[in-house]
Amino acid sequence: MTENNFKTADEAWSAFSAGEAKGYAVDIANALGLTEGELVAAGIGQNVVRLDADWGDLISRLEELGEVKILTRNVNVVHEKTGTFGKVSINGEMGLVLNGDVDLRLFLGRWGHGFAVETHNPRAGRRRSFQFFDHEGGAIHKVFLTGKSNEAAYDALIAAFKSDNQVPGIDTLPALPQQVTCKDADVDVENLRAHWRRMTDVHQFHGLLKDFNVGRHQGMRLVGPEFAERLSDDAFKILLETAAKSDLSIMVFVGNSGAIQIHTGPINTIREMGEWINIMDPNFTLHLRMDLIAQAWLVRKPIREGQVTTIELYDADMNNFAIFCGERKPKDPENPEWQKMAENMPRFEIETASAAE
Repeated sequence: MTENNFKTADEAWSAFSAGEAKGYAVDIANALGLTEGELVAAGIGQNVVRLDADWGDLISRLEELGEVKILTRNVNVVHEKTGTFGKVSINGEMGLVLNGDVDLRLFLGRWGHGFAVETHNPRAGRRRSFQFFDHEGGAIHKVFLTGKSNEAAYDALIAAFKSDNQVPGIDTLPALPQQVTCKDADVDVENLRAHWRRMTDVHQFHGLLKDFNVGRHQGMRLVGPEFAERLSDDAFKILLETAAKSDLSIMVFVGNSGAIQIHTGPINTIREMGEWINIMDPNFTLHLRMDLIAQAWLVRKPIREGQVTTIELYDADMNNFAIFCGERKPKDPENPEWQKMAENMPRFEIETASAAE
């Protein structure tokens, strides 16, 4: 929540873009009953430019910007990386960016709105960015210029992809219906386990869940401790602190319906700030709400070379919002140091209630 008392999106955006509002854009929008995309779109004609593009065409040209800071988030966690675009491949609605620090999986069918955004904050100064939102108005991905970025290239991209329609506002769609999965009692659990056991590639996992019409968290619960174990409530904090001391290269996946952003490398500086736990490294920052971790799971996925071990975080609706694993190149076995670290995380223990009858 914010302490602002804005009456309109236009008023709120003007104050936010000038650094005069309290809170983040998404919180200001929520307080008005709007999506963040609707709030940003209120600034069209002021310091926001609506873009009209085949998003793959625009993404393929982002390397012209040079160094940028990219941001992908969901409601529970924010993932930021500094690097350069490059090695972009677009195949229909699927996009890949595999340029080291800029490592993205993009689901372009979910991209509905794009803007060039400029804000002026008395403390942070001028910030220029490209910001992309889904059809419902939720944030998907943002690309911020840094002091090393090519500003002329930014202006050129705006000129190339500027929409003819510069009227403030956007049309948004209602939220998509939630996927309907099988009830637990209708799942052939032994068959699920048998197929899980026969996986030879981690990318077969999503297909496995789809074949059995089970949700991700549901699959963890049903498959049993051979492949999935719930961790203690403090396991994630222990994991970060242990990884920071180890200098082990790990992978951190954060995504939403339109993008997954990945960090690969060691993590070093861990800071707690109230309900947030943060990774504060030079080219990678993560801001995660610990109070929104409803469950953490250790998951083992068989591959031809052995197994991939992940630690996965779930919110109160049992939606996955972050995944952690060890760095592994294709065709290589999992790093045994990561596997040992993950397996050493404390398990969740169900307290035995005393009989009160």
